[in-house]
Amino acid sequence: MTNRKIKDFHKNRILYNCMTENVRNLCRIMLALNKTFPKQFYPKRITEWLSAYKENCTETNKLDAIDAYDYKLEQWCEEYDIDTEWCTEFVKRNSPSIRSSQNILVLVNNVKLALIQTRAEFGIGDKRMQELKVALEEDQPREPEKELAKFGFDYEFGSVGDVDYRKLAPKKQPKVSYADLKRGYEGLGCRFFPVT
Repeated sequence: MTNRKIKDFHKNRILYNCMTENVRNLCRIMLALNKTFPKQFYPKRITEWLSAYKENCTETNKLDAIDAYDYKLEQWCEEYDIDTEWCTEFVKRNSPSIRSSQNILVLVNNVKLALIQTRAEFGIGDKRMQELKVALEEDQPREPEKELAKFGFDYEFGSVGDVDYRKLAPKKQPKVSYADLKRGYEGLGCRFFPVT
């Protein structure tokens, strides 16, 4: 490991745990869908569900880039009757290693997105969503990815050394200089520049 990896090991470990728990929560949802609705969510359909989730994540990343993600997620939760408290309890119950409130919120939002997608794109109504929630409230496997292997899903978690939290850190915006501000005001046609 390089000095940077040694220095950032703790933060990379937290990110690795979050990524692992996120995948496991999605696996739990996929297993519950297959167990509760085996005729609708057979292995090929589970693959379609996962592909749709990937596409939805790409779209929500675009929304996040323009700071509209939180608003749209809240709007979708109201529209499809997804309970934030239930999702939070699900994450806390199944991912006890995640303690930071920010990381829990990220996992909760991913569970919400998965449930919204299931309602919107896969025809799960209120009654069937309640059945799914009951299935998700049962004891869940600690390592659900191993059970999903029977569907042909192989997920390698890798190691902490493969993760770099700095790639997810927001880029710092360069500070605007006085000269740039002055040029901006002149470009707007302002006759004077306010002095502060």
